[in-house]
Amino acid sequence: MSADHAIHGASLQLDSALVTGATGHIGSALVRRLADAGVRVTALLRKGSPTRSQLPSGPQISAIEIETSDAHALRKSFAGANPDVVFNLASAGVNPADRDPLAMIDGNIRLLAVLLTALENQKPRRFIHTGSCSEYAAAETGHRIAEDDDLEPASLYGAAKLCASLYGAAFAAQHGMPFLNLRLFGVFGIGEAPHRVVPYLIAKLRENHPVDLTPGEQMRDWLYIDDVVDALLEAATCAHLPETGVFNVCSGHATTVRELAEHTADAMGKPKDLLRFGARPYRSDEPMWIVGDNRRFLEATAWQPRVPVAEGIRRMVAQAQLA
Repeated sequence: MSADHAIHGASLQLDSALVTGATGHIGSALVRRLADAGVRVTALLRKGSPTRSQLPSGPQISAIEIETSDAHALRKSFAGANPDVVFNLASAGVNPADRDPLAMIDGNIRLLAVLLTALENQKPRRFIHTGSCSEYAAAETGHRIAEDDDLEPASLYGAAKLCASLYGAAFAAQHGMPFLNLRLFGVFGIGEAPHRVVPYLIAKLRENHPVDLTPGEQMRDWLYIDDVVDALLEAATCAHLPETGVFNVCSGHATTVRELAEHTADAMGKPKDLLRFGARPYRSDEPMWIVGDNRRFLEATAWQPRVPVAEGIRRMVAQAQLA
C-alpha cells in the first residue's frame, strides 16, 4: 500500500491512531507500518522516557510526553488528536528480570485506567488493548488454550495483565466505550530485546560460543512480528469485528524451544553441537505447554498468520548479519 493511502478494511478507514508503548518491539513496528500507510500517529510517551530515541521518525508521527498518571493532563494533551483507533501496547514486566510488583500495577492497571478516563469524552471508534497468554491457567499438553478457558495466572505479571483486562472491559461497558482485548502469545521477530531467546541465540552462535539451554521440550506458540502487526491492523479496520470482546492472537501451532534453537543454528550455518541442551534446568514455575486456539479471531476477520517460525528466524538472522 502506498504511503498516501490510509489503511482500510471492509468498511472502516483508519486515518489517525494513538499508540502507547510505541517504542517497544511491537509498538515501533506498528508505528512504522501506520506511518508508511499515511496514518497520522500520535505516540504517548512517559515524560523523560529513556526509550524516546527508539520512536520511529517521520512527518506522520508526533509524540506526547507527559506524566501518564494524570488523566486531566492527558485529556488536555489529546485535544485535537481525535484518534480513530487507540492501540494500548504499553505493558510493564514483559522482561522477567524487570518485574517489580508495584511497577507492574502502575504500568499495566493504573496506566490503562488513566488512559480510558482521559478518553471518556472523545471515544475512539476502536480501543485495542493487548493482553497476554499469561492471563490463562496452565493447560494440559495438547489442549489449545481458548478465550473461554480458565483465567488463573501463575505469575504476578499475568495477574497484572488480567486485572488490567478485566478493569478495561468493565470501564468500557459502564461508559459505553469500545474495548477489544487481543491476547498475544509468543511474539518474536526483528527488533526483539537482546534477552529474548532468538536474539540471545544469534549473539552466542555468531561468536561460535556454546549456548547453555534447558532440555528444550517446552512447547510454545510463536508468532512473527509482521503477523502481529497485521492482526492489530485487522482489528482496527475489520467492519465485522465487534467493538468489545477477547480474541487470541497466535499461530495455533506448537514449536519446542529445541526446535527454535535448531532453526536458528541452521539459519546461521552453525553446528548444532553448540546448543547444549540440558545444561540448564527448567524453571520451577515454567509451564511445558503454552499453545493457543486462534479460531475465534480467524472466523471474525480476514487475518491469517503467514510467516512460519523458520522463515521468521531466517529474517532475524539476515537482519543481524547486516548490523
